[in-house]
Amino acid sequence: MSSSSSNVLVRRRRSGEPVENLRRVRLPTTTTTTIARGMVDDGEGTTTTTSRPTIVLDGANIAWGYSAALHAAFGCKNKQPLSRGVLAALEHPDWEKIGADVVCFVPSTYVEGPLHGLADGGDLATLVPRKLEYLGDGVWRNSALYAEVERGRIRLVERNGRRSADDLKVIEYGRSVGARIISNDRYGDHKMGKGELKNYLKHHLYDYEFVFHTDADRIARGADGGTVEVGSAFLPPPPVEEGAEETNGWNADFHAKGSSRPWARHDSTWGKRPRMKKRRSMGRVVRVRQPSAEEKWFPFWAVDDELIPCSFNPSCKF
Repeated sequence: MSSSSSNVLVRRRRSGEPVENLRRVRLPTTTTTTIARGMVDDGEGTTTTTSRPTIVLDGANIAWGYSAALHAAFGCKNKQPLSRGVLAALEHPDWEKIGADVVCFVPSTYVEGPLHGLADGGDLATLVPRKLEYLGDGVWRNSALYAEVERGRIRLVERNGRRSADDLKVIEYGRSVGARIISNDRYGDHKMGKGELKNYLKHHLYDYEFVFHTDADRIARGADGGTVEVGSAFLPPPPVEEGAEETNGWNADFHAKGSSRPWARHDSTWGKRPRMKKRRSMGRVVRVRQPSAEEKWFPFWAVDDELIPCSFNPSCKF
């Protein structure tokens, strides 16, 4: 924004001096610069100033948050990270309204790697066929998340055995650009500086919730009476050289071996909860009903997205 002054007197008039003797000059135009609201890292270590706010999404936390929300709302027992949550967070309408730069950090194993560690994967019985593709030699890819990687909205983090690697990346990047971080993780196990991290998170960390605009009965009716494409039976056969004497050629010992998230080996389902247990959501206490036995094992995680209308609601307001 620019502004210029009008003509001004360069000195006071002496006593008795005619006004005509005073010379008038025009001051040079001065420019004021708008303070930038954020910065953007291009991924190569170069940070540029921008007038657009920056939002950093904790992809792993949000992927698990959506799975937990399915359990809380419908009693869904399957416990694994789900890409639907990440995509809903990326598509939140407020980001476009405020012209925000949105960056989401996701562990690389959620996008490509062994089936056990893949988002929408788990094992041959729980995988979501429409979102996955098999690359060969026991390696899988989540096509939905991979498309966002190619668009530049998702950045992959190599954990290399450290589950905290993506947390640290979210915090490091957020602090470097002054971004707002969206996560239900409080990052209480991370320390940086003498209270610097705590102070930053106090003003820049926001939680979120998922709100479903339907109920379990409507979902089941919409899914043709309970038929949902879930599991390897709905995949095309594996390469001939990897075929096996099992249904559709898929073999758990070869195509779904190992685990990139060993903490889930004996904990692949959400625990049992009382009939009306209380839980916290964005600072509020809400009550959750006990699901029926049929609801617990209905594959809500694999139902087509349009049958489970859902809103991602961050607590930050603009």
